[in-house]
Formats: sequence, C-alpha cells, structure tokens
Amino acid sequence: MKRIAIVGANGQVGTEVCLRLREVEGVEVVPIARNPSGSAFLRLNGVDCRHGRIADAKEAEQLIGDCDAVVNFALSTSGVPAVDRDVNRKILRGVVAGAKHGVPIIFASTMMVYAPGTKLRLPDSYGMEKLIAERTLARLCRRAHPLFVFRLGHVLGDLQNLTRKIKNEIREQKVALPREGMTASNTVFTSTIVEAILQAVNGAQSPGTYDLITSPQWSWREVYTHYASQAGAPLVLQTASRASERPHSKGLLRRSLAYLRRSQSLRERLMFFLAYLPVEVNQRVYTRYLQTRALSEIDALRESQKVELSVPDWREIRTHPMPGLDDALTLESRYPLRCPAIYATTRIMRSVH
Repeated sequence: MKRIAIVGANGQVGTEVCLRLREVEGVEVVPIARNPSGSAFLRLNGVDCRHGRIADAKEAEQLIGDCDAVVNFALSTSGVPAVDRDVNRKILRGVVAGAKHGVPIIFASTMMVYAPGTKLRLPDSYGMEKLIAERTLARLCRRAHPLFVFRLGHVLGDLQNLTRKIKNEIREQKVALPREGMTASNTVFTSTIVEAILQAVNGAQSPGTYDLITSPQWSWREVYTHYASQAGAPLVLQTASRASERPHSKGLLRRSLAYLRRSQSLRERLMFFLAYLPVEVNQRVYTRYLQTRALSEIDALRESQKVELSVPDWREIRTHPMPGLDDALTLESRYPLRCPAIYATTRIMRSVH
C-alpha cells in the first residue's frame, strides 16, 4: 500500500486529485489541510484528513513523516506579496524536513514560468514565485529526495472553476476563441495529474521537470467541443469585441501612469518586486489594488454586452511533456470522480429551479 500525502488538499486542484486518487487500488491518499474547516468538503465525501501546519518542521514530520510520497499543491494567497513569499518558503522547507528520507517529492508548479502571455518572456509575479520555488526545492532536495516538478497548464476537471466557466459560456453562446480556437490550449485534466503522480511514485518516470498538458495536446476548439458534446449543446463561436480606443494622455509621465493602470500584465510583474518592500507598503498597495479591481469590475458590468476572448491568446511555447501518458479521455475513465456530496447538492439545486 502506497501512502501519498497531498499538501494543500483544500485547494481546487488538490481536492479533486484527492478524490480521484482515493479510487486507485493499492493507494492510501492522505490529504493535509491546515484546519478542519479547510478539509470539510473532503471529509463530507468520506475522505479522512490530517490537520496541521506544514510550515512548522515538527508538525510537518507528524503530518507526512510516514508517507511514501509527498505532493505539494500548497500556496499562500493572502494578497500581500511579502507575507506570501515568507509562508511559501516555510512550506517548502517544512515539506522537505518532514518527509521521510528518500521518498519522492512532487511540486505543482505552473506553465506561467514561460511567460506565455508576453513577448518579453518575463514571468508575472505568480510565475516568478513558482520558478524561485522550483529552484529552492531543487537545492533542498539534493541528495535527500528525488524531485518531480509538474508545471501545470490550465487545469480542467469537474470541480474546477475553468470547467464551469467553459460550460457557462457554451450554454450562453458567448464563446470567443483566439484564432478560431486552433491554438494550443495548454490544458491538463486532473486525471492526467493523477496518472503523472502515480508514475512518479511507482518509479515509472525519472525525477525532473515536466510540463503537464493533455497528450496529445488539445486545441481550445477541441476543449470547447468536448464540453459542448457533454452538455449536448451546439458550439457557437462569436467574434470578440475590439477594445475601445482611449484618448492619449498628454505628457510622458501621464502616459506612463495610464499605461500602467491599463496593463494588467505589467502590474502582475511589478507585484513580484513588492515582496521585497516592507509589509506596511505591501498592505497599502494591496488595498489600492482591491479598489482598482472593484472599479474595473464595475466598468465590466457596464460593458457586459460586449463579447471578450474566452481564453488567453498565448504565444506558442515549446513544451516538455511527460512521456508515456495515455490520452486525456482514457485517463478520465480510468480515474473517475466519485463525489456524492456535490452531486447531491447539484440535484437539489436543479429540483429547486
């Protein structure tokens, strides 16, 4: 029996991976959450969980010290870059210190390390944090643990927000895809993540860094066609509305500030450097960010009749997939999601409507 710890099991991806992984014969899944409220959904679905602070070395050993592999999905998201960076570093050190010597450690990173949304190839704050975490783990695991880094694409699965968004857009016929959907989607199903974990734990793959995406790669049109077929609905593609022209500000400083206000990509990259500033500065900047975000959402409601691109128009990137993975649909049937609590809730909501 292989005991696999899932750190960050209360997150969307961690939760669904736990529920699919528990159906595998010969595997005992051990979800780790900081407190019982975080693990409520898993426990409601009959999954036993462990609770504690993985960032504390002593607690970490009690939580994962008897496991045969550790998968780390944990990520601090307080919104204050300095706080998040400190917590994430402690989580990494706790995982390595608490794990039994020699067991594989699997780290969930992101395809955003390639900065696919920009020609500058400079990752945003999220991608940069993950890239630094990869290198930190490589140093900590040297001679102690085989390390697998899974750079996840857009995660699809029954419990994922992206899947719900896609289904809603199909239902409302508000699907606008870049280049008519023929670009690579860089998506990965949770069942593929489960298969990759099992191959790593069972020694079928060599330690290293892998881009986890559907194999073979799906285009965005194929993704939307798949979910349209599931829903029994036609896939109707729309043309995205063009961005409205803004008047040019006078003066270099005003133009620069206006560009910064409009450019989410640039703001995300600047957020990375905020972690090096005092916490008080981080908190003030984050408060200002929330205000700006609220105003942007209000503006979006005013222009709700416009159709925007449903998915990001990423540039093509050269990926390094894990070899030997079966196609996504085969893995979906191999690792089914049995989730009675959410299905019961869905039936009740449908009966009310």
